[in-house]
Amino acid sequence: MISISATLQNFGIIHLLKSLFEGASCSYEYSKKGIIRYIKNPQCEECGTIMNQNGYNIVTKRNIGSVKVGKYICPSCKATHHTDIRFWNEQKGMVRDLLGELLMCLKNGGNSYRRMAEIMNYFVPFEKSSLYSQFYQIVEKSEFIPSNIKGKIAIINFDEEYLKISGKWRYRLTLLNYETKLPIAEKVVKKLTDEVIIEFIKSNFNPEQYDKIYVVTDLKPSYSNIFKSLFGKKLVHQYCLFHLYQLICKEFSKNSSISDLLLQYRLMNIFYNYDSEIDQIKKIAEEENSLVPSDKKELKSWTKEKKEEIFAHFFEHRNEDSNKLREPVEAYLNMLELYEDYEKMPSNIQKRLEMIDNSILNFLAYRSIPNAPATNNAIEGYFSVTTDPILKKQMKTIKGADIAIKSYSFERTKRFIAKIETKKFKPSTTLIELILPLRLLGNPL
Repeated sequence: MISISATLQNFGIIHLLKSLFEGASCSYEYSKKGIIRYIKNPQCEECGTIMNQNGYNIVTKRNIGSVKVGKYICPSCKATHHTDIRFWNEQKGMVRDLLGELLMCLKNGGNSYRRMAEIMNYFVPFEKSSLYSQFYQIVEKSEFIPSNIKGKIAIINFDEEYLKISGKWRYRLTLLNYETKLPIAEKVVKKLTDEVIIEFIKSNFNPEQYDKIYVVTDLKPSYSNIFKSLFGKKLVHQYCLFHLYQLICKEFSKNSSISDLLLQYRLMNIFYNYDSEIDQIKKIAEEENSLVPSDKKELKSWTKEKKEEIFAHFFEHRNEDSNKLREPVEAYLNMLELYEDYEKMPSNIQKRLEMIDNSILNFLAYRSIPNAPATNNAIEGYFSVTTDPILKKQMKTIKGADIAIKSYSFERTKRFIAKIETKKFKPSTTLIELILPLRLLGNPL
């Protein structure tokens, strides 16, 4: 039962005051002077005598509100007692949790602690040092929810990211659920060895429940043995084609000839459909072969102009078939066709072609599992938003890096759950709705 002494001044806010007492186990009275007491005076816990009212104490939470708590005294044994204000503590806890979500949102947006403190001055004022410790407490208290993979086939992305913390290189290991784009596990480590990676995956991923485990990684040589030792015959290992194409592009200079550009696209044409681009480049390459330039400067200017025309043409005439992944047989035949010109290729391109040949099954693994990815772009995209340049500058310790990464993971998980439920992501309540009753409770109109 709740009893509120209504006046003309507080009549319009009674519903806000009553919301604080909902679910309370005790019967409360809120007096005209703003004091919270029991409707009936309690019995003394020491001697059982009915206690008398004995003024009040003021309980305050800085920048949030205050409340006058009724005191009691036993006329027999002089024992004292205060009104139980558990509801007040519960409301403060809700304010703290919501503030934590707001701080994580600000931090994940790349704001510094100084900037966050300036923004919070418009809501609940915080000193920079207090905000820093509050943010850490909220994130550390929150429980990480790993993204579980459903079904008998697990499709996961694995990668490592280099972080420079206090002038020293540290390494972020991430195992990502490809379907949800949420992390299964993350950790920042001091040393990067095969043993560290194996222990990280073993402790965070159980392969027993899956018939096949499809893993996408970059082209680091040691990954093959690491994942074979972990998953055995269940493993389907896909090398990231995006990383391969980055390596191919690095083999050619920006000032390379049109003929070199043709060779570059022929290499890229192994796994993706670049037929229309190659046809266009061939025409310009034939024109280049018939040129007799007077000097190198003239040739360089001509090449630059033609490349601009080529890329403009690619942009305007890109069709639906462009850049589609090829079937394995078609990709293998394209690679064999390149071998016909093997002797004419520069040595670095010969080595790159041999590398593709030696790992051809790993580059074509995407066709062995329906809708499986051929690149590690999912995890690269996740890295780009969780450790952007601003956040990287703020990572001064391994603990700080873990907290920043964990904070973003919480927010991303909430947004994913809201998306599944076809709801717009928003908090269940607002700071105004939580704080206003606390302010009114201690400062009656």
